[in-house]
Amino acid sequence: MTARRLVVIGGGISGLAAAWAARQEAVRAQRGLEVLVLERGGQVGGKANSVARDGWLVEGGPSGYLSGRPEMDGLVEEIGLAHDRVPANRAARVRFLYRAGRIRRVLPNPVGLLTEGILGPLGVARMLAEPFVPRRRETNDDESVWSFAARRLGPQVADRMVLPMALGIFAGDARRLSLRAAFPRMAALEREHGSVIRGMIARRGSTSSGALTSLRHGMQQLPRALAERGGFTVRCNAGVRALRRTEDGWSVVVEGDTEAIPADGVVLAGEPWAMAPLLRPHDEQAAAELAGIACPPVGVVALGFGPAAAAKLPVGFGLLVARGEGFRMLGTLWETHLYEGRGPVGHLLVRAMFGGAVDPDAGALSESELAALARAEVAKLYGVSDTPLLEHVVRVPRAIPQYEIGHPARVERITTAIDALPGLSITGNGLRGVAFADAASDGVRVGHAAARRLTEPGLL
Repeated sequence: MTARRLVVIGGGISGLAAAWAARQEAVRAQRGLEVLVLERGGQVGGKANSVARDGWLVEGGPSGYLSGRPEMDGLVEEIGLAHDRVPANRAARVRFLYRAGRIRRVLPNPVGLLTEGILGPLGVARMLAEPFVPRRRETNDDESVWSFAARRLGPQVADRMVLPMALGIFAGDARRLSLRAAFPRMAALEREHGSVIRGMIARRGSTSSGALTSLRHGMQQLPRALAERGGFTVRCNAGVRALRRTEDGWSVVVEGDTEAIPADGVVLAGEPWAMAPLLRPHDEQAAAELAGIACPPVGVVALGFGPAAAAKLPVGFGLLVARGEGFRMLGTLWETHLYEGRGPVGHLLVRAMFGGAVDPDAGALSESELAALARAEVAKLYGVSDTPLLEHVVRVPRAIPQYEIGHPARVERITTAIDALPGLSITGNGLRGVAFADAASDGVRVGHAAARRLTEPGLL
């Protein structure tokens, strides 16, 4: 009996999770399945890129994930990284916002929001009236994140809190992001409880929201571990040039190879813009849908400082910067406040984010320009004029996918088209969740399903 072959295109967390889940499913079913991951870059992990240097641990992408997703937690535990999990410090619960010329602490209660000047009296009163706002009539119409917040909590909350929040998560504009796609749990609160506030009270104490967690050697530790001991083969520097249908399945053409790779099944797990050309010969409309998912550029600058600079910052998760405040920075994460081991004891590591959908020109700046901008704005924000002990710049020309209005319907059209092509599957953070745990969990789900299709007795 000849083992079937599943080729996964993309060695980010979604693709590696899909490969791992496919192998686990084949082992459980006691069926032969060869799994091959093709990654166009020189290393696995995608945007999860962790660099250790001179006592600092710098993330080029996500710095942590929310636990509580069974697929994600299972992935970490079964690959042997349970003891390498690093919970966030208590400081991670404290958030800050720069608005109206100063740094303000975001206290999660109406009195705190009022005293900190984040909301005015009318804004607080409108927010407290939220439980009495009628539930939205059931409809298939999509709604923006900003419109939802304004409708339920009032325009002050939408403008002063939700717009900056969307910058921090998506580097996107809440007026254009789809609520159902970008924040499905918020939509569920209204749908299930008729109110955001009542829903949050009902879920208080629930573990469903998870706890902020990272890994001892950075978030890239998980992709590396999956590639090393996941039971499948990984080829880096293997850009896929074409995907062709054959009588027996698929043929994968890799740049530089003299022969195509035959496959019984294929999982598309790369960036939406990179997967679109591979899909185009088989479904031009679905390829256009993938290519239509905007992925604006983002620049991330990590700056490491000594204890004198560390003393000038409040202790917390980080700071979001409202638009119109004279800064191009979207915000900063205070990494050494979040997790142990991110820098020398007593030192400060901050990561500043630029660009995204609201300022793509900033994301497209050169490394030297981004570094200079970050130094200037950190000095202006925090009064830190010291020369950095560490400087690390990461430019992502096409970064966080934007789940804009209409995204749920777009994803449904894409998956319907993919399902009509036997042996083809799709995952990745361009579809059903940009967060690390969401992308990993979707990869697990898709990998299990792909393997079941290939290992069912009737198909062998």
